Amino acid sequence: MEEFRKLTLLEKRKMAIEDLVKYYSELRKYEYKNGQELKHINLHKRIHFLISFILKIDQLLSREKIVVLNDIHTSNTKKTKIYACTHIGGNDIQRTFQVIKKPAYLMLGDPGILYKKLIYQGLKMNGVIPLETKDREDRKIAYNRSIELLKKGGNLLIYPEGAWNVTPNLVVMKLFTGTVRLAQETGSEIVPIAVEQYGQKIYFNIGANYEISADDSRSPQELTDDLRDKLATLKWELMLVQPKLKREEIPDNYLEQFQNEIVGRCNYGYGFSLEDAISESFHDKSVISEEEVFSFLENIEINKNNAFLMKDKLKLTLRR
Repeated sequence: MEEFRKLTLLEKRKMAIEDLVKYYSELRKYEYKNGQELKHINLHKRIHFLISFILKIDQLLSREKIVVLNDIHTSNTKKTKIYACTHIGGNDIQRTFQVIKKPAYLMLGDPGILYKKLIYQGLKMNGVIPLETKDREDRKIAYNRSIELLKKGGNLLIYPEGAWNVTPNLVVMKLFTGTVRLAQETGSEIVPIAVEQYGQKIYFNIGANYEISADDSRSPQELTDDLRDKLATLKWELMLVQPKLKREEIPDNYLEQFQNEIVGRCNYGYGFSLEDAISESFHDKSVISEEEVFSFLENIEINKNNAFLMKDKLKLTLRR
């Protein structure tokens, strides 16, 4: 195999972010193909107290308050844990680490500009499994690294929605099946966690541990649907404790406000956008969006014989 040249810190700092993303992806592939194992799992456990201290300082500087509605999970079982959490952006990852109170690696999709940020060095101290979500080989490596981590006694924090939930009409978006497959293959327990943010308060609802036996006859999709139901129930319970909003109080541009608020929580120069959140979430091939339905309009010339098509699209848009 062709030798891979590792770059110095100075060389990496000088690289354009696109080249740096490619470099780290190729580095992961090289190390995996050469049999390099996941490093420092026990070290990360030993320095967890330091990570907790840093996160507490970060919380104080952010002026955020953590509110745990319920926590019925058990942390002292001998099984390794897969903490499966809903995703809302902002500082939800940091705060999730605080509420689980146990060392856990983070599965992080598409780090992008984070590679050049101080926060990524903090994630490396904590333990992180990065991947490029559109790279099939990189996804497989991340999955296998997670298997390795769990079998060696480490815990994993994962966001099975794959992206921030920017949909106002889905309590929990459709999930990727990787979480349940990891649990079934390793015998790890899944701990479902729902999170919501209202102002400076971040609310958590933590469900009971459960594991999926290796001989469970349900398909990965059925198991994933079950996990989604658990997360949706937890999140619904969070929503029920919030003040009721009257229909007449909902602004006409609510969707725009809702999405801008989520994106605005990550305005630290990370480079993540609304488009990124939409593209990285799970896309059910059996569900066709309005944009896909009317995409053919871009390729036709409108005249008196087909103008009704634009009229129908306008009606549908206004109805929304």
